Amino acid sequence: MARRALVLVVLALALAAPAVAAAANAELARDRGVVQSVDAGQIVLRALDGTVATFPLGPATRVFLNGVRVTLAEIRPGLVATVVHDGAEPAAAIRATGKTLVTDRGTVLSLTRSEIVLATASGGTITIQLDRRTRFRLRGRPVRRAAARAGAIVAVKHPFGGAATRVNVLRRARR
Repeated sequence: MARRALVLVVLALALAAPAVAAAANAELARDRGVVQSVDAGQIVLRALDGTVATFPLGPATRVFLNGVRVTLAEIRPGLVATVVHDGAEPAAAIRATGKTLVTDRGTVLSLTRSEIVLATASGGTITIQLDRRTRFRLRGRPVRRAAARAGAIVAVKHPFGGAATRVNVLRRARR
């Protein structure tokens, strides 16, 4: 009889645990807006009514982009995001959605079969992967890869963290 009582108690606790977790999540606020800025300490959203809200972030904040868990660095201004939070506490989660295609501009430092390295206007460098699907264009027309040799000014379209889809040569390198 004692064994049966123990089984019933364990079963009752197992059934109650999800209900307690669901109740805890129900108490969290959800604010939605367009990401204005984001850094390791906070995210700033602009709601549809124009109000701007800042939410603190912490090491336990989970970040999702289009349903996939990502790092905070992948959240960019312009994405639509929902911040799940409990008042002034660091956000529990950021759930962002939107187009993740970015354009990086700069001067080509090097070009290989698998990557292009750009010097950016801010003084840094960025390396972008290339693959067999990467297309090169000059004034809207297809050109050979060599048009983007070192010294050329280019605009590279690519998914954040992915291989370039298009390299637009804005100005050829001087000879």
